[in-house]
Amino acid sequence: MNHITYDNKIMLRVDRGEYINKTILDVANFYNLKFGWINGLGAIMDPELGYYDLENKEYIKKKMTGEFELTSFVGNITLKDGNLFVHSHITFSDINFNAYGGHLFDCKIAVAGEFIIFKSPIEIDRIYDDEVGLYTWSCDID
Repeated sequence: MNHITYDNKIMLRVDRGEYINKTILDVANFYNLKFGWINGLGAIMDPELGYYDLENKEYIKKKMTGEFELTSFVGNITLKDGNLFVHSHITFSDINFNAYGGHLFDCKIAVAGEFIIFKSPIEIDRIYDDEVGLYTWSCDID
């Protein structure tokens, strides 16, 4: 991993074999972020995806094996129970240009990963929402 910061942005390179969400979390802790927005692209391997089943209030998980082109990564960094939390979604394609996507639990970088984190001075906490069964943003200002 390699990262630099300028103005309100962190430019992050995630190296081959490193986990994306874990590395983003490490960098967010390094900079003591409380909220950030993330975009990225690159090449990944063995992603574990999720689709949230609202009726059963649980993720349907699928692990895909192999290497893929990461065509889009979008996510955010918030606080959940006082700890930093990365929430991310991806879209990626295979060698036949078939596209897949969903919630990203995590995956490794296969070739290179290039990400930008837009830092914010505000703090966004997540609170549990009984109706949907997930921790969602609390945009209350104290």
